[in-house]
Amino acid sequence: MADKPAVVGGCFCGKVAYKTLKPVTGMSFCYCSMCQSVHGAPFAAFTNINRNDLVWTRTEGLLDLRLSNVATRTVCRSCHAPITMVYNAAPDEPGIVAASIDEEKSTAAIPEVKSHIYVNEKPSWYKITDNAPQHLGPPPYLESWLEGKRAVKL
Repeated sequence: MADKPAVVGGCFCGKVAYKTLKPVTGMSFCYCSMCQSVHGAPFAAFTNINRNDLVWTRTEGLLDLRLSNVATRTVCRSCHAPITMVYNAAPDEPGIVAASIDEEKSTAAIPEVKSHIYVNEKPSWYKITDNAPQHLGPPPYLESWLEGKRAVKL
């Protein structure tokens, strides 16, 4: 059982796939306007993994997408499914899009939400109903790095 991946996931069309060597940690819901646009939803859910524990098993459709000076996302070039986001300030900790995880094939549990970020950009019609901490802007560990930087849409 030790050789089975903790988490398995990928895109809708199957041209991008990954596994993790360890369980994912945390779960944050990001309400920034860019995540809303890219995901077509009021927020994007991300779990975290150490870069060394993320293994791409299929990369035919993998595309790096740089929409700002703050982070790089990966998406599938064929079905456009978002897969990861990596803050420039934390390059060794990619955020895996939680909806890309195949829970049935994964051996590790997916964590519950631990925090809400960029709540100041949340749509007024969406209500947060859990008790996880809410941050008006970025996660606290990124605040000082992001100070003075502006996300620039292309």
